Amino acid sequence: MALLTLALVDSNCRSFAKNAPTATNSIYSLEKINLGGIPQTILVTGKDRSKPILLFVHGGPGFTEMALVRKYNRDLDKYFIVVNWDQRGTNLSYSPHIPRASMTMDQIVADGHELVTLLKKRFHRNKIFLLGHSWGSAVATIMASRYPQDFYAYIGVGQVANMQDNERVSTEFAMQMAVKENNKKAISELKNIMPYPSPESTLPQLYTSRKWMQYYGGEVYKHHGASETFVGVANGKNPLYDVKKADAGTTFSMESLWAPFLQTDLPRTVPELKMPIYFILGKHDYNVPYTLAEDYLKKLKAPFKKEILFENSAHLPPFEEPQKFTRVMAGIALTVKSDH
Repeated sequence: MALLTLALVDSNCRSFAKNAPTATNSIYSLEKINLGGIPQTILVTGKDRSKPILLFVHGGPGFTEMALVRKYNRDLDKYFIVVNWDQRGTNLSYSPHIPRASMTMDQIVADGHELVTLLKKRFHRNKIFLLGHSWGSAVATIMASRYPQDFYAYIGVGQVANMQDNERVSTEFAMQMAVKENNKKAISELKNIMPYPSPESTLPQLYTSRKWMQYYGGEVYKHHGASETFVGVANGKNPLYDVKKADAGTTFSMESLWAPFLQTDLPRTVPELKMPIYFILGKHDYNVPYTLAEDYLKKLKAPFKKEILFENSAHLPPFEEPQKFTRVMAGIALTVKSDH
């Protein structure tokens, strides 16, 4: 695995050597690798190299979660070698030189498969654990479907099902809350984007729908948005979050990927997965409405499947209820038979 180590620092900019676990088999490495001919960044962390590998496939398109995982979910390092991957066009993997034509879900799935192959070879593993969040759950579900031999289990967080239904239910929630509160501004703005979704849906329509869904707690439970979640992350001093690249990458990724993403229909295209399946869902999620994921899980054929509902979360269970998330993931690591 050809790697270039970028930095050995933690998310508070302290030197790794000074603050690293004392165990000689621990790892913290921020690395640049080539996937699909494009330089991309991964963060590999763990307290014990003998633990199973967990690949975290972030949301978006273009929504880096590398720094968030380090802020909220460091204890995952006790149970896994955690690999956070900024997909092409995202944050530390963003470059204005990336060909827009290469920004497709199939290409990102291919990048993910290449990364899994490299990780298996590097750490001498037969399989790894795969986790996908939001947009990343669509990417990861396709990876799991195409390459079942690579994975012990698939964990879907804020799991996508049918994106047309997704946007319809999300916008209906925002409108219902606006009507309930007689929020005339919200009602007017939401009416102005109708019909939404449609085959001709635009990003401004999406952003209006998301604006009011977030305002009514559909992204972060009991909050008007995720700004508090990012405290200490997007401050311009975090080596895992480049504010300019993150913003440019989100714009680039959304412009390139959102329209085709709207055509996603996983219940039709991925009716079966040949591995244990876990869906971690926030009860108050209306960004990716959890009821649609529940329906998908009921129909999905798999040797084992389980829903785990987070009662006090919306779309970001790992960061809204981090301790519970770590306990759940530790349980999965212990339950699913692996070779490590």
